[in-house]
Amino acid sequence: MKFVVLVFVFTMLAVGCTTSEKTQRPLGVREISIDVRSDTHIIDPITGEHLDWSAVLDRIKDVEIILLGEQHDHVVGHAVQLAIVEDVFDRYPKSVLALEMLERDEQLLVDDYMEDIINAKKLAALTQSTNWGGDGGWEAWYQPIIDAVKDRGGSVVAANAPRRYVKFGRTSTVGYDRVDELPDDRRIFVDYPKELSSGRYRQRFWDLFAHGEEESDQEPVDVMTEVDPDDPKLATFKSQQIWDATMAQSIANTDPTLDRKTILLAGQFHVEYDGGIVQELRQRLPKARVLVISIHREAPDNEWEGAPVIADILIMGDIEVEYVDVEDSQE
Repeated sequence: MKFVVLVFVFTMLAVGCTTSEKTQRPLGVREISIDVRSDTHIIDPITGEHLDWSAVLDRIKDVEIILLGEQHDHVVGHAVQLAIVEDVFDRYPKSVLALEMLERDEQLLVDDYMEDIINAKKLAALTQSTNWGGDGGWEAWYQPIIDAVKDRGGSVVAANAPRRYVKFGRTSTVGYDRVDELPDDRRIFVDYPKELSSGRYRQRFWDLFAHGEEESDQEPVDVMTEVDPDDPKLATFKSQQIWDATMAQSIANTDPTLDRKTILLAGQFHVEYDGGIVQELRQRLPKARVLVISIHREAPDNEWEGAPVIADILIMGDIEVEYVDVEDSQE
């Protein structure tokens, strides 16, 4: 079933609004009828300065790595990602796109697609990516971004760890011993941190986990600097950190430079507030300059101006849409 989208209202969202919890279905088209290069609200969270699109590109010019933090089902967010990818690869055509949505052991399939051995439909099917972000999300949102890179002669990297190894690797309460037990031909698919990330990133993870628990009167736990080894949340955080470390190492493996940049698409939790990927990149590429761009529907309702700030650049924008079945609309 194909869909067209009717755009009714675009909202320029001001700082201080509460975060929207609505979910948007993927679009059956590649374009939306707004120009995200001019019709989004862009700010520097450190200074509060309002930025235009050219200022974003100027910031990108001076870094080797760009982390695009996304909400997986955000229509405008994916359009912003596509616009950034297009502009970066037009200026730096040998750059690299890395994706959280693809796992390292799927790299051969990605290469097959980039070399026209398989088509886009087969890539989505073989990587089980068809419904990333929602029903039909891959075709609507991620495939156009990959195609933009392909058309410009760039490279695409499957950046994430296979889920089976993430679950396997977290089972030890001390370290990641089981990951090291993997044979070499499978060990290459997963990395882990030398030490767990700390600070606001870790505290946010604990707070988010506690928010979903039944005990509403549970006392908050301060884990900014230290974690109780018996805390049941630790194993889940270790899984998160395998993803962080693997994606960071995947970026490091691309050997990014100012003329050959690497862009990562990842869920915003991984990169915001000095996120796990950012901390891992400091360990693995201490001299690399990293730009974190987080894309929201509206201004986050938490203390995003605190220290560390949410991101280097915050982009906000949304549309209200109605989905109409093409066949029905033509009757």
